[in-house]
Amino acid sequence: MHEQVDTCSASGLGSPSANAEQTPLATWNDTSQTYPENVCLAELVAAQANATPDAVAVVAMGEAITYRELDVRASRLAHHLRSLGAGPERLVVLCLERSLAAVVGALGVLKTGAAYVPLDPSSPTDRLLFMLNDSGAAVVVTQHSVAPRLPRGRWQVVDLDLDAEQITRCPVSFPKVALNAKDLAYVIYTSGSTGQPKGVEITQDGLLNLVFWHQRTFAVGPADRATLLASPGFDASVWELWPYISAGASVHLPDDSLRNDVEGLRDWLVTQGITITFVSTALAELMMALEWPTGIALRVMLTGAETLCRFPSTSLPFM
Repeated sequence: MHEQVDTCSASGLGSPSANAEQTPLATWNDTSQTYPENVCLAELVAAQANATPDAVAVVAMGEAITYRELDVRASRLAHHLRSLGAGPERLVVLCLERSLAAVVGALGVLKTGAAYVPLDPSSPTDRLLFMLNDSGAAVVVTQHSVAPRLPRGRWQVVDLDLDAEQITRCPVSFPKVALNAKDLAYVIYTSGSTGQPKGVEITQDGLLNLVFWHQRTFAVGPADRATLLASPGFDASVWELWPYISAGASVHLPDDSLRNDVEGLRDWLVTQGITITFVSTALAELMMALEWPTGIALRVMLTGAETLCRFPSTSLPFM
């Protein structure tokens, strides 16, 4: 999107100084990029699974699944969800812990053409109930360990554990559904700190714009090993997952015990050979104060949400 900038009051329209100022402003505002607009995210992941089926896609809790396995699990779930009415312009809630199941669940929903709504199962019951009602979703995907926390309502519950046998009997093909880049991809609710939580709707083409920008800016490739630390329902989980899964890289989920353990997380990043990570601003500042070994794989540490008060030293290996 191009921002309209008025420089007339500063220098006078048509004057040499106005033209000189307009040149860099026009350059800075020209952020348009060309990227495929006739595909959807799920199709990109399916293409990657076809190209590198045996490459590792996701690693969590000691379990690793390949792109072929990820694609098969997501397709089977997608067919099951389609039988329950999931499809374009419909919403499917995901109330799942940060896990392999959450990745499979999100991809499975996208394969139906529906949009996923990630909810953090640790949220208070009142918040969960509000978002479930507000979304209008008819289907909620969850796990057996989480299901007791869900408030009751008119929605149908898919328990990935209890319904595993039924889901496994579903086809492994990509569901026949007309995907449209203008359809919704996901809805993430705000914190609600200034009132009730509000659902922010993101379309498929908006998601693609983010994915391709991220891949281009950070030179993401199949050799990368990225992290997924964000809690379910937090928008950081979007750019911690899709830019990598659609590029053939692998995504690694550390145990919950490491997510706020500064030294433990550093050691895990080093031993796992992580190349790109995203951490909160507060955690990033603490991690930048640590001693880091040389020759590590980590090349990019991303952060956000708050102002960075401590700036990294050029001696850090990922600078």
